[in-house]
Amino acid sequence: MGKSGSLKYGINRATLSGPKSKQHRIRQTAHHFVKVLRQANMGAQKWTKVTNKHFQRVADAMRADGVGDGRIAEVFSAARHICRAYGNNHISKNNAIFGVRRGSIANATSRAVSPEVIQDTLTRMRNDTSYPQAGRAAAQIELMYELGLRREESAKLDLPNDWNRDEHSLLVQYGTKGGRPRALLNLSPMQEAALERAQEYVSPSDRKGVNNLMPEHMGDNWLHRLDYAARKHGLTGKDAGGTLHDLRHERFHQMYVEHTGFEPPNQHDDVQVFQAAAYDAAGEKWPRLDNEARDEIEDTAGHSAGRRDVSNAYLGSSY
Repeated sequence: MGKSGSLKYGINRATLSGPKSKQHRIRQTAHHFVKVLRQANMGAQKWTKVTNKHFQRVADAMRADGVGDGRIAEVFSAARHICRAYGNNHISKNNAIFGVRRGSIANATSRAVSPEVIQDTLTRMRNDTSYPQAGRAAAQIELMYELGLRREESAKLDLPNDWNRDEHSLLVQYGTKGGRPRALLNLSPMQEAALERAQEYVSPSDRKGVNNLMPEHMGDNWLHRLDYAARKHGLTGKDAGGTLHDLRHERFHQMYVEHTGFEPPNQHDDVQVFQAAAYDAAGEKWPRLDNEARDEIEDTAGHSAGRRDVSNAYLGSSY
């Protein structure tokens, strides 16, 4: 077996933890690490022999191809998972030593989906009699849009247990990135109406006493069905040019405008134009409003307030 085959074989054999969907993403992304490594003519037949030198060569090769630091960091994360599965804990956890900077994932182009497109898609889904799970998919996509949830989070909400109607809050604890739970506070009437509609599709999960919004006994395979429904109704795919994750972009776009009274940076041609428009709308207080909105969005997204790399990815950089 060749060098490349050995590493690929190791990916498939590695023992990983977490949901199967997460394991699948790690393996797929780790395969890309191996592909780039071999294109760079680097050796290493076993994951125990992979070193920081290999990571550096992959970073250099991907950057030379115009790949952003966000994608490089994603590939590195997957490769580290495989290394650790084989007891290789010698890879630096700090991407900065490879020249990969935290916060460089900011996207200058808005990926927000227009509310009109989303509502048209939801209407078509709810009226689709050809696909039995179309209504369930519509309910979860609406939750992604109204609450800024990730795809897996919307599917694994435990309703009504984690929805506090009296305090208008929602605990998001299953399917979260990194397993970090968070609470969404001060839910709006529209957000709670979406939760109410979703309750029609509550099913017992594989965990005793825990519900979710996936069909019984389907597990994470449901996430692929959710993708199928979105493609079928034109919300994602080649013609739409977007993904379900773009629903979060629109939610956070709206949150920013509601808090500040002006559009975020990625709705303008450049930073200077944005700053001029923000000053016209809010005067000298625009930086404070910008920071407050970003803190709220970063927290809602499941990260810590102050993570400007996160809000930059959704809104663009203000400076």
